[in-house]
Amino acid sequence: MRKLIASLILAVLATIISLGWSISEFAALHNPQTEAPSTTDHLAALKLLGVSLARSLDNDATNNDIFIDNWNQHNSEQLSLVAETEFILPSPLQLQFDSEASLLLESDEGISLHYLLPKTGKVLNINTSLTTPAEASLNLNKLYTMVFYGGVVLIMLVWVSPLIRQLLNLSKTTKAFGMGKLQQRIVVNKTSYIGSIETEFNRMADRIQQLVNDNKLLCRAVSHDLKTPIARLRFGIEALEETHNEKLRVKYFQRLNRDIDTMEELVMTLLSYARLDQANIQPDLQLIELNGWLQQKLANQSGPHQLNFLPSSDPLMVNTDPKYLSMQVANLLSNAERFGHSKVQVVVEVKGDSGWVHFDDDGHGIAAEEAEQVIKPFVRGQQSRGNAGHGMGLAIVTRIGCWMGSKLLIGRAPELGGARMSLQFKRLLRHTS
Repeated sequence: MRKLIASLILAVLATIISLGWSISEFAALHNPQTEAPSTTDHLAALKLLGVSLARSLDNDATNNDIFIDNWNQHNSEQLSLVAETEFILPSPLQLQFDSEASLLLESDEGISLHYLLPKTGKVLNINTSLTTPAEASLNLNKLYTMVFYGGVVLIMLVWVSPLIRQLLNLSKTTKAFGMGKLQQRIVVNKTSYIGSIETEFNRMADRIQQLVNDNKLLCRAVSHDLKTPIARLRFGIEALEETHNEKLRVKYFQRLNRDIDTMEELVMTLLSYARLDQANIQPDLQLIELNGWLQQKLANQSGPHQLNFLPSSDPLMVNTDPKYLSMQVANLLSNAERFGHSKVQVVVEVKGDSGWVHFDDDGHGIAAEEAEQVIKPFVRGQQSRGNAGHGMGLAIVTRIGCWMGSKLLIGRAPELGGARMSLQFKRLLRHTS
């Protein structure tokens, strides 16, 4: 929103300044100001002059003709004297002329001033070529004003149109998402005015879609994976009710306990996966050295397989939460021991700015076409058929890696020939004092 507000203010200021300056320069170019007096000032001076001339000519009528001839030869404003009886006016103008003893008339030829000389009974006429430019000036000012505000509106529309399109696209995508099309996302451009809003909408949409998918997975797991142990429990209870053999009853009780353990394990797995919610987790990030941390972690590891640990020659400093990193390591080790034949190998490798921890086994490996599927909850590969587990281990590792920055990659172990499960970390340099 800060980008939107700053852009709006800059657009308005730039528009007003640039258009105002351009129009002002254009008006000054086509209407240069001169030092000549304006029409209004000229007329005011002529009115004062006309009053003085009328008074002088009325008091001294002997040299009127000579004065008027000399005046007309040296001035653009022409004087003339006519008898009052010859100065014929319409009734309204005649009443005004009689009461004020002066009159201003305007025609196509220009403005004329008329003064009554009461002693001689004549009328002094002053004819000029002046015209009143008020209307033309008013129209020109209106035109400049319309051009200015029209330009402001045009530029503002050019600026606002991308914002309108982005808001309409956001509204359309939001409506489609609300109708159940959870795959709807907004393409965020770097120049977008509401890029932060669009990004947050995409994050919200991802979060909602993940929650819906998790809910579907949990429902399928409860309806599918729990059916088998529940059915076995029901058959076991019926068998207990029908038998009176003590040995068989002990055998059935043991089977019932195993089925209950299976159900409990599945429920705990589901709860563990559901609790790995980034919105509800506050990781305790710490700077640790992976070689020493893994060596200490694997020292107490016991299992049926031979476990080899190969640290890197360079130290590998990473910023992570040891608790959730332990969950990833435990699941990957369990997966390697479950599908390996006799050997498991943990390798630490440093490549540039990245650090790797590889978990290799000597099993059959995972086919390339199954690599993207087995990391999904409750999805098991071909090699896991008939094996223990619920297909949740790699899903838990992947979910932790999404928000801890330890990405999981699946490949082929170069030495042991089985599967290679690799965690990628961002390498940090050790701070020195």
